Amino acid sequence: MNRTLAALAMLAVTAVSAFAQTAKLPKMDVDFSFEQKHKCQGVSPEIRLGNVPTGVASYDVKLTDLDVPSFQHWSQAIRATGPVIPEGAGVGYFGPCPPSGTHRYEIAVTARDAQKKPVAYGENTVVSGR
Repeated sequence: MNRTLAALAMLAVTAVSAFAQTAKLPKMDVDFSFEQKHKCQGVSPEIRLGNVPTGVASYDVKLTDLDVPSFQHWSQAIRATGPVIPEGAGVGYFGPCPPSGTHRYEIAVTARDAQKKPVAYGENTVVSGR
């Protein structure tokens, strides 16, 4: 019981710390949509970013099912080549594929400079089914 409570406390501290880090960053716009080819074991969608600062070397991209947050659909660092993350750039991508109904999916992007320091952050949530 004590181990479980300690693990939950560590998880909460980590989540609060991650939020505190991104809350202070300049905000990027994140735009994407899930077509049928982006669902289940499909290809990752194109992600269009706005308000990207200069000097961005990479993007940390995470796709989370907000209705089942313990299941990480995608988490990857991708080299920045401009304000668009191309369709299919995702390795280990597993798109929206709820067993029934619809779920809320969030793509969060952290822009990093060449020293891997976070310089901007943005997220967007969409509702999708199979």
